[in-house]
Order: sequence, then structure tokens, then C-alpha cells
Amino acid sequence: MNRRLTEEDLLKQEHFPAVAFFNAIKNNEFIDTIEQMSKEIGRGFNEVDCSFSSDLEPDDEPFEGVEFALGNQEVILDYKTYFHYLELACLKYVSEFSQDQKSIERYLSVIKEKYNL
Repeated sequence: MNRRLTEEDLLKQEHFPAVAFFNAIKNNEFIDTIEQMSKEIGRGFNEVDCSFSSDLEPDDEPFEGVEFALGNQEVILDYKTYFHYLELACLKYVSEFSQDQKSIERYLSVIKEKYNL
């Protein structure tokens, strides 16, 4: 697994599922995953996943923000905190795959505008 984010990147320890999620994305799936996130479509990799309220079943409890889960450990991040980790992961990805910079910037721009960040 390519570690884009480390424990030093954590704003709070309970945000670890978000860090684990971004680290679980394989390089060849990174662009597709960020594109899906820009459309509020969640995704999962092994024991870690990311969910948006739009992913919920009709009888599930809605939430504000983005939910990350690692096994049975869950955290809902507000959009500003979510974007913080997303942007860090994208910067580290682009440092290795500079040819994808324009795509990443486009998706980050969509996400930033969507949440008025």
C-alpha cells in the first residue's frame, strides 16, 4: 500500500479512518476515486470506505459531511476537514504522477465549489 498520508497528517486521532481510506486507494484507481468523490459517490477498499449522505438507503439516518469507516471505527468529517485530507492526498499523488495534475485540480475545484470552501 502506498502511504500518501501519515499519522503526522492527522488533525485529530479519531480521523484515522480518513487517512486509512486515502492510503488504501491504489495509484491506478486514484483518479476514478477522486472523480466519484466529486460526484458524492462513496467507495470502499477492503475494510475501509467513504460514504456520502447520497449513498444512504431511504431508512438510514442522514448525516452532514463525509463518513469514513475502518472496520467498526467510523468518523463523520465536516466538509472543510474532509477537503483538508483530500487535498493533502491529492498533492502527494500529483507529486508522483504529475501528468494527472490537471484532472486532480479539476475535481478538487468541483468539490471546493460544491461545499463553498
